[in-house]
Amino acid sequence: MKQLITLCLAVFFIAGMQNTQAQTKEETISWIKEKLEKHGGWSGPNFNSTYTNVKVSPCHISFTDKYSDGSEKLHSFNPSTAKSWKVIRDSTPGIEADAEIIRQVYSDGGIYNISVLFIRNGESDIHERMIKALLHLATFCEEGKNEAF
Repeated sequence: MKQLITLCLAVFFIAGMQNTQAQTKEETISWIKEKLEKHGGWSGPNFNSTYTNVKVSPCHISFTDKYSDGSEKLHSFNPSTAKSWKVIRDSTPGIEADAEIIRQVYSDGGIYNISVLFIRNGESDIHERMIKALLHLATFCEEGKNEAF
């Protein structure tokens, strides 16, 4: 009888594992786009910003950072170039890549590289979930995967 119960538990465990699936590429893209449009940007004492024109693919994310004073910056990056991200929990929360992978283009033509993707609080664990989604999205990027070195 004990062996039968153990066998049944093992079968149920294996069956449960069969139904656990990672998010598809399309689901991941959709989720990241939705969350960046909803929570992207930051709120400061003098002005706020929001992310608009968000475009997401496995090898490229871009958006316009619109500020309350009317200024704009274009941002773009390849999520597969970040090996790791960490959460920033200060007055301007967000997530930070292990390198300056995010390219900013200012309206005056200035170009800067930064490592922080600003994401406002608003949902439980939004920063941790965004990191998980970006790392998962990067697995779908085929750029450079066929290179020998």
